[in-house]
Amino acid sequence: MFRRLAGQSRLIARSFPAACRGRGVTRTARLGLAEVLFDLRHGTDTSVEPPGRPTAHEGTNPLLFAEILRHAEFTPAGRALVDFGAGKGRALMLAAEHGFAAATGVESSPELCATARANIAKYGRRRPGALSVTCADAASFEVPAEVSVGYFFNPFGAATMSAVVDRILESLGRAPREFHVVYLNPRLDGLFLGAGFIEAHRRPDALLLRRPR
Repeated sequence: MFRRLAGQSRLIARSFPAACRGRGVTRTARLGLAEVLFDLRHGTDTSVEPPGRPTAHEGTNPLLFAEILRHAEFTPAGRALVDFGAGKGRALMLAAEHGFAAATGVESSPELCATARANIAKYGRRRPGALSVTCADAASFEVPAEVSVGYFFNPFGAATMSAVVDRILESLGRAPREFHVVYLNPRLDGLFLGAGFIEAHRRPDALLLRRPR
């Protein structure tokens, strides 16, 4: 546990100067502290896997997740969320902390799926909730009718993201409902806007969208 945290701290320290130039020292320090404290509090392994590793991964920052949800037009209570590209499952646990009734992660890497399941098992002992991970290609994942929020942290290239948007639209066709998207690092927002989603809130690092019923 502490070896993982030490490795995470070293990665954060190496990226600190560059991050400070974009975000400022105070902001960068708060984000870095939120990264380290999450696993320390919960005994989980959601830390970053650097580029070049077979399972390169970066988890959702808890501070950013909380900030963007404060601008959401929906209340998490009673809602089900799908995290597309769930990685190690941190966003699922954050969803539980913020009151979502259920959260499912879709992840194609078997190794990351196993880590995510171990994480939510540890987390669930302290905060029981309906959290699960499906090991599957998001491009072919059938979105359940009860899901009304999709979460993305820039997980895919354009081809996969386009297919995911299609799967969401198919689900809305089968079970018409309002659907919300929480999108961090929104590089492919045009795919959602072109599919009839409406921008609800935007900032440089995050975007909220909705598609009316």
